[in-house]
Amino acid sequence: MKNKKNNRLILITILLAVLTLPLNGCSLAQKNAGDESADRLIGVFITEDPLDLFDMDSWLSDHTFTPDNDTDITINNSGNYINPLYATINRHNSKDPSDWDVTFKGVRGINCFSPVWTDEKGETFHASQYNDAVCDIHTNISSSDNTEELELSATIYNIPGLIDQDAGFFPNPVYQTADGKIYAVSTSGFSTSSRTSEGDNMSTTFSEQFETTEQFKTKTEKTSVTIHYSIMFEPLKIRLFQMDKDHQVIRHEEFTPGKVPEKLSAEEGAAYILIETEKKSPEGGIVITRDLYERSENEEEYSLETFYALDNGLVSKQSTEVDWK
Repeated sequence: MKNKKNNRLILITILLAVLTLPLNGCSLAQKNAGDESADRLIGVFITEDPLDLFDMDSWLSDHTFTPDNDTDITINNSGNYINPLYATINRHNSKDPSDWDVTFKGVRGINCFSPVWTDEKGETFHASQYNDAVCDIHTNISSSDNTEELELSATIYNIPGLIDQDAGFFPNPVYQTADGKIYAVSTSGFSTSSRTSEGDNMSTTFSEQFETTEQFKTKTEKTSVTIHYSIMFEPLKIRLFQMDKDHQVIRHEEFTPGKVPEKLSAEEGAAYILIETEKKSPEGGIVITRDLYERSENEEEYSLETFYALDNGLVSKQSTEVDWK
């Protein structure tokens, strides 16, 4: 029994080494877990560490070898021993999917996926499942008689930590079965170094398509999920300057990040709003970034965007409606 435990530790170490591979701007194709053609790719579940979904007990029971500290162990056909991580769907006694929570019990991570639901009338639609850390979300859904395509893209902003610390990201593909179950499968990941500069970014893309045939009619379903990872220094203060056409300050306000009002009325004569964000660099210095928001041409409500830090070292985006009237 003691030898079996030691071998298990060796195998786990090997698996973690294989899973922790660098992904820098690459595109990956992910097959359906279990080769179930009805399971569709709907997004990703991003974790800090690799998902441990390998069924070690089943592998050990199916393989016989003599324990030896000097023996190299090779795992063949390991895909047969990977268990999917099924999600729990809490509907909160609501028929509206926007009120539902989808969680993976015991695993901390970021939801970034769009499940497909069917309403009481039999009509299908996509419902978003995103955490606060998911920014710049773009969802494009197109459908025709023989093709249905889902394109998702989003950005994760990461605050670099201390010089000797990195942040890990594992964008685990998420699938949905024909009967509505949702599960994640493990994937490789990468780390972002604190030595990178603000604005540095990388991306990962998962894409997949499969065909279904019903009554001699073939339909192609396509899914593409792209996640961008961008470095942003920690926001400390937000300053809003309402400026006239001669670039003179009409009004100046200062806010704690995340506490900017949800709605803001522009002052009379304001031509644009200057957003000044004070940030802290990893070395402790102060960095100032500025963004410009001009009066909209049709003078309708217009949203400006600011950022604030989350507890997990990531950054969320806040939108503020500006009434230019």
